[in-house]
Amino acid sequence: MISSAISNNPYLALNCAEERIQIVLGSDQGLMFSEEILCPGQSIRHLPTAIERALRVHGLAVKDLAGIACVRGPGSFTGLRIAHATMYGLARPFSIPMAGLEYPAILAAQATPFVHGEIWVLTYARKAQVYIQGFAGGLPLGQIRPLPVSEAQAQLRARSSNPCLLGSGVRKNPELQELPGSTILPASLDTPMPATLLHAACAASFSTHAPAPLYLRKSDAEDNLEAIAQTRGIPAAEARQHIHDFE
Repeated sequence: MISSAISNNPYLALNCAEERIQIVLGSDQGLMFSEEILCPGQSIRHLPTAIERALRVHGLAVKDLAGIACVRGPGSFTGLRIAHATMYGLARPFSIPMAGLEYPAILAAQATPFVHGEIWVLTYARKAQVYIQGFAGGLPLGQIRPLPVSEAQAQLRARSSNPCLLGSGVRKNPELQELPGSTILPASLDTPMPATLLHAACAASFSTHAPAPLYLRKSDAEDNLEAIAQTRGIPAAEARQHIHDFE
């Protein structure tokens, strides 16, 4: 493991966990470049060109990077895989250190200065399901969990304090916005601010080994594998045998 340290060379941070992709370039000395693109399902189209712009603005090459970090999840399966593949493809030829960042921790970190008490981050997982994690004083109260919205509601009602809620899971599930005693934080906190994403990257522990994406549930494609296999003329049993080839 390579611990992060102050470097004159910049870090590149990537976030493709949700509908907005983010590219941030900078160091402990400050933010040098940031770009955010709303492109649901199109990260593979926009991520490479955005990275190229970030480097070109400052006359940098990939080999000049001190490290590359990407949000490892939880979030969009496709987005996470594209971000990780991009990071690995850029880093491997030049032995650039890599790091993975947990999405809820980043969102909680930027909200913590404005909140007294517990912060609960709920991001969209799928219809009627969220990823949920609580924080107090910037520290996690437990592991990130994928839960049905009804179970997330029950967990939040059981808290002794009045929780502050944020994240795409709150916006897309109105019943969570009506939780008695809770405070819904502004939607502007649902996406990492460039400086917050950069700070997380600079503070991360880097390694020459690529971090694993944080998948906490089956993908929709895996749940519908039989139907997908049938449309392609592949026996379902054979298709299921190859799931591990993509992990």
